[in-house]
Amino acid sequence: MKYYCFKFLPFLWLISTFPVLAGEMIKRSILVPDSEKLYIEITRGFVKVEGWEGSEISLQGELDDTIKEIIFKNKGSKTLIKAVITEADHWGDESVIKVFVPTTTRVYFRGVNTSFNLNNLPSGANGSTISGDVKIKNVHSMVKVNSMSGNIFVEKSSGDAELESVSGEISLSGSFTNTLAKSMSGNIAINISDNEKLSIKNISGDTRISGSIKNGAFVELSSVNGDIEYDVEGQLNAQCELETKFGGKITNGVTADLPKESMLNKKTLSFESGDGSGQLLMSTVTGSITINRKDQ
Repeated sequence: MKYYCFKFLPFLWLISTFPVLAGEMIKRSILVPDSEKLYIEITRGFVKVEGWEGSEISLQGELDDTIKEIIFKNKGSKTLIKAVITEADHWGDESVIKVFVPTTTRVYFRGVNTSFNLNNLPSGANGSTISGDVKIKNVHSMVKVNSMSGNIFVEKSSGDAELESVSGEISLSGSFTNTLAKSMSGNIAINISDNEKLSIKNISGDTRISGSIKNGAFVELSSVNGDIEYDVEGQLNAQCELETKFGGKITNGVTADLPKESMLNKKTLSFESGDGSGQLLMSTVTGSITINRKDQ
C-alpha cells in the first residue's frame, strides 16, 4: 500500500525552537503575508486547523508531557509547526492544538496517533496519519488523505480528492472533478451526485454509493470480495456494465434487464438506463452487486 508523506525542505529544520512544560498552554502567532504552505507534524493528540481571513498563523492549545519543544517558524512562503517529543512513556492526556491559518495557504499534515479536523481551507489539504481520524469540511482545490486504521470523513468540499485507508472507513460528499478512493478492508460510502470522474477500489470492505450520475460522468467501482451497492436517486442516466466473476449475485432494481450467467458462475449485466449519457462500471470477484432506487 502506498503511504503518502511529505518532506520538509532542509532549511526548515535549521530553526530555533521554544521549550515547553507538560500540560503547558501555548498561544503563539506569526505574521505570514506571503505564506503559501503550512507543514504540521504532531505525533499524537488532536489537531484542529481552521482557515481565516487574517494574515497570521496562530497556534494555541495544551501540550502533553511527551512534547519537549515546539518548532514554529516561517521562511518565505513556507511555515512549519513541529512537535519534538521525548522518549519517555506517556500516561496522561494527549495534546489538543488549534491552528488558525490564512485561507490562501495549503495545509500539509502528518501524524501517528493523531486526529485532524480541517475546516475552511480553499487552497486544499494533503496529509497522513496512522491511527487517528481525519475530518475535512469546506476544503477545496485538493483533498489528499491517507490513514492506516483511522476513518476519513470529507463533506462540503470540492476539487480533486484522493483518499486511502487500510482498515478505516471512508465517507465523502461534495463536488469533485476527479475522485479516487481506496481501501483494504474498510467500508466506503460516497454521494456521487456532483462527481465528474470517480474510481473506487476496495478489497474486502463494502462499497456503497448514492445519488445520481451527472451528465457525461464516469463512475467505476471494483472490489475483490466486498459487496457493492448503489442507491439511485432520481433517473439513472448511464450505460451500465456490471460483472461478478465467481458466484457473486447481481440484483437490478432499476430496469427489467437480467444478468447473464456463463462458465464458473460468472455473471454479467449490460444495459442502458435513461438517456445513457453517463458511464457506470461495477465489478467484483466474489462479492455481490446491487442497484436499487433509494425510494424503494
